[in-house]
Amino acid sequence: MMFRTRNYSELIKLFLRFVIPAVSSQLLCGIYTIVDGYFVGWGMGQVGLAAIGLAFPFSVVVTAAGAGVGVGGGALLSISSGRGRESLTRRILGSMLFLTLLLSALCVLLLTPLSLYLLSFYGVSAEIAAMAREYAFILLIASPAQVITMSMLGAVRNDGFPRKAMYIMIISFCVNILLDWLWVIVFPFGIAGAAWATIASQAVSAALLSSHFLFGASRIALRPAFIRFCPGLARRVVVMGVSPFGVQIATAVTMILHNWQALAYGGDVGVAAYAVIGYVIPVGVMLEEGIAEGIQPLISYFHGANLSARRKLTARLGFSSALLVGVLCSVLLVVIDSMIPRFFSMHGEAARVAARGLMLSVAVFPFMGIAKVGASYYQAIGRSDLASALTYGDPFLLQPLFLWGLPLFLGLDGVWLAMTFANITLAALFVLIWRSGGELRLLAGAR
Repeated sequence: MMFRTRNYSELIKLFLRFVIPAVSSQLLCGIYTIVDGYFVGWGMGQVGLAAIGLAFPFSVVVTAAGAGVGVGGGALLSISSGRGRESLTRRILGSMLFLTLLLSALCVLLLTPLSLYLLSFYGVSAEIAAMAREYAFILLIASPAQVITMSMLGAVRNDGFPRKAMYIMIISFCVNILLDWLWVIVFPFGIAGAAWATIASQAVSAALLSSHFLFGASRIALRPAFIRFCPGLARRVVVMGVSPFGVQIATAVTMILHNWQALAYGGDVGVAAYAVIGYVIPVGVMLEEGIAEGIQPLISYFHGANLSARRKLTARLGFSSALLVGVLCSVLLVVIDSMIPRFFSMHGEAARVAARGLMLSVAVFPFMGIAKVGASYYQAIGRSDLASALTYGDPFLLQPLFLWGLPLFLGLDGVWLAMTFANITLAALFVLIWRSGGELRLLAGAR
């Protein structure tokens, strides 16, 4: 079995085998987002950036639906595989596929009208509002491609093919770049071109990831009879998926709240500046999320196989990696923050505000890494209650607290600082939970 290791060196290699592809896939997603913003800024200026910044959170909700099934169901796949229960593993995969199709339909039917209604509450200019509605409508009406991509991405990784998942995401990334250039710059279809480029690239990844199971390339043998609604398994997938779903929902809620406060304290300029910040900060977040996703199949398998020493060492490696990546992201952002607005074709007051917002956000990454890996660890061992406390405490408690509290004293600077303050508090909360569980020794390097 590919998860088996005999010594420390083999465990390190296994850790890298899973984490590097996961981090690479997330990095590609981050670069894809930046490239998308680059072409939008080039073709439509800061008005287009502001429009996408307002509409994009609703697309993240779709990502959350797919990630909930993919990561939550994937953890169950690895735990079941670790216990040698092959029949149950196949039935879990079948339930994942059923839930994926169900959520795809719900995203189209519910989120499309809801997003258009909620976008009407932003008091931005008529031009920005119209572009935001168009972008959101296209992404959501074709959202099944995104749901399938995120769900099958988790399934392929937990089937033991992290590199294959990475290669498929590279192909999707290249398709998106080509179509962004073609449909935004060469043929100026505007905001619709950017949206359809995103959908087309996701359709490619959805087809390739699904083919892994449909054409017999997988380790988990899937039979059509298993693709059905099984209440017990569906409930377990949903319970395990609460935390990864919340990670994405946290991103969406955070973006919506930041857009709201950036508009309140900075007007259209504040919204445009946050669009740039919203393109850049998630790249570091995705890298740390990649570490969290990479260790999840290993921790779930070791937990299911009752290999506690390997599970603990994997967790320790995850925390160390997330801290290192967080520090590197902070240092890099300090060095290049003034150049970033120009990359997105932003100038004048909006560029100055965006650069200051980026500088005030640099400290967020190390603290966010601790919280994300901690939530992933608890989710991987079936402690969805603790994982959810870390995941949902951010967008529904800490972010609103600091987003509405700090600007009262610091104005727009308080909006930019809110994310850092929230994640410092969240990391401290994790340490308290960890200590209460008697496992702080993992951070100190104990086996």
